[in-house]
Amino acid sequence: MIPAKKEFKKRLAKLKKEHEKLITKRNKPVKKGCNGIYRRYKRPIITADHVPLNWRYDLNYETNPFLMQRIGVNATFNSGAIYLDGQYLLMVRVEGWDRKSFFAVAESPNGIDNWRFWERPVTLPETELPETNVYDMQLSWFGTVILAK
Repeated sequence: MIPAKKEFKKRLAKLKKEHEKLITKRNKPVKKGCNGIYRRYKRPIITADHVPLNWRYDLNYETNPFLMQRIGVNATFNSGAIYLDGQYLLMVRVEGWDRKSFFAVAESPNGIDNWRFWERPVTLPETELPETNVYDMQLSWFGTVILAK
């Protein structure tokens, strides 16, 4: 039996509320583990749950009345980081349940919490020799910004 649109909207509102709560939750440093060079924090800065809901779910009642995930995310990996124009940017390798990966950019005002992914994942240009198994990326500042939201 297909759930009513009212139930769909209720569940979607709950998912959005929980997602926003996760993203905006302050990450606090822990006292144990600080050696004077770096500081440990209570939670990882970015996880699979930070991936935007509209990437993981088809949010249309007509095409997904059960609000099932369409792209399951297994894990997120920090492949590169840079501080640019007052924001911390992470090039995140997002791994799906099928073990296939794609890259996406997330940004934070402090590099510790409030990470938000840009609207779309990264589109890597093809070369003469198609790349396979791209897992890491280095971000460098050379005076020209090539990333665009």
